[in-house]
Amino acid sequence: MNTLKRAWRMFWDRIDWLLLLPAVSLSVLSLVLLTGIYRSRHIPVLRLTASNITNQGFALAMGIAAAIILANVNYRAIVDKWALYVPFAYLFLLSTFVWGVGPPASPDIKRWLIIPGIGMSVQPSEFLKLAFILSFAFHVYKTQERFNRPHNILLLVLHALVPVALVQIQKDTGTALMFLAIFLSMMFVAGIKWYYITAALVAVPAIIPVVWMFVLRPMHKNRILAFLGQTAADIEREGFQAFHAARAVASGGLTGNGIFNPSPVYVPEMHNDFIFAFIADALGFLGCIGVILVITLIGIKILLTCGMAADKQGQMICAGVFAMIFGQSVLNICIVLSLLPVIGNSLPFLSSGGSFVLANFLGLGLVMSVYKHTKRRVKTDSFLP
Repeated sequence: MNTLKRAWRMFWDRIDWLLLLPAVSLSVLSLVLLTGIYRSRHIPVLRLTASNITNQGFALAMGIAAAIILANVNYRAIVDKWALYVPFAYLFLLSTFVWGVGPPASPDIKRWLIIPGIGMSVQPSEFLKLAFILSFAFHVYKTQERFNRPHNILLLVLHALVPVALVQIQKDTGTALMFLAIFLSMMFVAGIKWYYITAALVAVPAIIPVVWMFVLRPMHKNRILAFLGQTAADIEREGFQAFHAARAVASGGLTGNGIFNPSPVYVPEMHNDFIFAFIADALGFLGCIGVILVITLIGIKILLTCGMAADKQGQMICAGVFAMIFGQSVLNICIVLSLLPVIGNSLPFLSSGGSFVLANFLGLGLVMSVYKHTKRRVKTDSFLP
């Protein structure tokens, strides 16, 4: 009995509550926000249903449980077994090209799979992010003594370009950008030399025309052009979301109009990519500041864990998860505030999407594992793998 109590106490003490609780608070807030949107007069034109909210709650419960379990598993053992889950993650994503489904408005965008017998959808690219972070951490760890040799840098770049290319073929530019952000964050923490960074910056002007001509979809080109010089015609087309998001942000004032206001300002995807606009409308400037502070706390806590990590693998995991959560949050909020052109991008822990919520909590679980399996904090973990 004493052994069980001691094991349970060690299990419980391994949870980094300062990281987990802020994320849970945002996700609980998300359920309330989605309920408010569902009860508004805009629900007929949104793709939000009661089952979506229920699935979000189910994903939240699964995510919390998974994060706690991962915190008690040595991250080194997870990284070392990359060959077991990375091929599965890629096959999972590739299956969308055969069995994938998309939204009714864009049936050609097939990013989701329907789970047979349940009817729930899952987005494989969200879990590929985690597989990429872990496999890239392993790759950097194995080459760390000769990391900055040109052929190793080239292999690491190719490692990153594979998921970027696959999700871009899915016409998911937002996720492709996040893979690039994860890659850049991990390379920076890995210690890439300044001359590679300089060479990359010099190459950017040459790369931009190629990306414009061969990578970006016409929709994204039009959105960028609308962002650079919005006209009345743009507001009715490509600039519609950005214009109405600005209206929603302005309408909230200092304290907002309430989450259950039946007539919030309508913004397309206000339950998903533009949920921050609804937060501004419902909770006002103070609510927005509160959400940003909580997200910032999560980001700072991940960086602190990165700084105290005992080895390169732990540092790489924290750097990747930091970009996946905090970097994506900054990008999403900047888009809603019209500081960047509109590119599909969800807000971690708040946007609708069960796969998205679960993947974010799995990422936090990996960071908590780094936090609790560092020699400076844990004297022994002999009972763990």
